[in-house]
Amino acid sequence: MKQLGNMFTTDGFSLGSGKLAEGTNANTINVAQAFDYVINGIIYSKAVADNTAMTACAQQADNTTCLYLITINASGTVKITKGTEVLSATVLNGVTPLELPECPANEAPIGIMKIVLSGGTFTSGTTDLSGTGVTDTFYNIGWLPDRKWIA
Repeated sequence: MKQLGNMFTTDGFSLGSGKLAEGTNANTINVAQAFDYVINGIIYSKAVADNTAMTACAQQADNTTCLYLITINASGTVKITKGTEVLSATVLNGVTPLELPECPANEAPIGIMKIVLSGGTFTSGTTDLSGTGVTDTFYNIGWLPDRKWIA
């Protein structure tokens, strides 16, 4: 995974991978592995947590691809922030790059969720990840001492 430039100025970072995936219940994600993270110089821990509610976001249109940034705050609340959706055909042809949204203040980025739609719409917090026409891919990110992101 490439360095994520807009996240180098974030207030926090993850020290490991939460092994994020689709949750067991509808409209949820799974933190399948405990991990530590840092926000404003303080270390916190996140325990394993299946069925973590997905943050409500604006609807993503059919035939688009979008990146969603997954972050965590000091109290351990996981948040999903929607990026800018683009037509999937232009992404596949290399015409339009996908961009991540900015990391919210006082949060640590822990993952990226990519949603590709074909035959339906998607609304985080409302649409199940296994819904018709929804293809989801999770990328777990952590921070290495040499200032590179890992996936």
